[in-house]
This record gives sequence, structure tokens and C-alpha cells, in this order.
Amino acid sequence: MTGRKGPRTADRTLEILETVAASAHPVSAKALARSLGCGLSTVYALLSPLTDRGYLVRGNGGYALGYQVSALHRSFRCQMGLDNGIHAVLARLRQAARAPATYVAYQGDGLLIADVATASVHGETPGLDVGVDPRTHAHAHGKIALAAAGPATRRRYLDRSGLRRFTPNTISSEQRLTAELRRVRRDGLAVDFEEARPGMACLAAPVLGPDGSLLGALSLSVRPEELRSRREQLAAAVRRAAHEAQL
Repeated sequence: MTGRKGPRTADRTLEILETVAASAHPVSAKALARSLGCGLSTVYALLSPLTDRGYLVRGNGGYALGYQVSALHRSFRCQMGLDNGIHAVLARLRQAARAPATYVAYQGDGLLIADVATASVHGETPGLDVGVDPRTHAHAHGKIALAAAGPATRRRYLDRSGLRRFTPNTISSEQRLTAELRRVRRDGLAVDFEEARPGMACLAAPVLGPDGSLLGALSLSVRPEELRSRREQLAAAVRRAAHEAQL
């Protein structure tokens, strides 16, 4: 009985955290009980250690995220290399290239986006979400990840997400993608011309760990005509920044 109850209790505890995190306002215990489909006494039993340890706080309107979540996030960003160092690299890259710069941190098998840091010019953001992005094959930073991944990992991505077309320029053939990834591995650089979004071109370089594993990718986002006219300059800038981020 204990063996079955333990995992279920852990699942419900995480569900509570996820429900509270997804809400723009404090969530009442009754609302949590309805969401979990369990009794109020069970919810209170799960809430007690979460509030005692600072993961949740209780106010007049219900429960909200607590200070300990912020501490976890700081530790996570440090582990992923998203500390002040990468932001300084991004700022220098943005200044040198005169273009928005982005760092995408990968985790697990190299296709999971763990976090994203940006240095924009006019407040632009890349619009990327954590998790496995179904547009991975269309983004320059995604091609970096696919090129570094093993055959089994690439196969899982293709089986799960397919090669969907997001613009007329999106690569939708496995044969073309294989040739493209071969070029990425050879050049240490990936490019997309309006493959993920019309009117946007990107250029990316890998950031590697001490053991040569992929940690993330640095990318620049510009207009297609700007990438064509400044390609060598932009490529040199993003390569320098990626090397700097590895040190």
C-alpha cells in the first residue's frame, strides 16, 4: 500500500505546485481539491509541507508561489549557465552585430529547451517556450541541436513532431534535412532564411561544455536581406560569442 501511495502523493504535490504556478491569482484549497479530484483534507495535508518549506505561501485569497521557488530558479539558471556571464556575452554580441541575440539552453538529450535568455534591441523576444519545440528543424538553433543529437534522438523527434512546414522555406524532406545537418556539423554554424517565421532569418553557433557536449546555442535574428548582405560579419560575431561562452 505504501509503495502505491508514495508516488501518487508526489504526483499530487507536483500538481498543486503546477496549478498554483499556472494561475495569475492565489488559488484556494477548495479550488485545488476540485482540480485534483480529491478531498479537502488530502489537499491540506499536501499543502502543509509545501508552505512549511516556503514553496507556497498562504494569503487571504488562497495559495501563491513562495520564496523557495525563486531560490530553485536561481540555482537552475546557474546550472544551465544562464547567469550574469551569458548575459554579458549576449550584450556584447548584440552590440557587435547590431541585432537581437539569444541564448537557448538545452537539457537532457539535447532537444529539450530548458531556458532562454535574450539581449534585444527594441524589446524583441524570440517567442520560444521551454520543452521540445515542434519547430526545432526550422530554427537555426534547433538545427544545432539536431546536428549534435544521435540518430535515435533525431528519429524520436521526427516521429513525434514530423517535418511540418511553417513557411514555404521550411525544410520538409528528411533527405534535405540530413544534408543540412551535415553542413551544420561541418561548418559549426546553422542558418535559417524565413524557415520558422516569414520575414525573419537567424544564424546560430553551438555552445559546448568541457567534454564537448552541447549546452546550448547562441543565435542572431535579422531580416533576410540583412543576413545576405552581412553574413560573414554576423557569422564571425556569433562564432566569437559562442567560443567566449564556452570559456
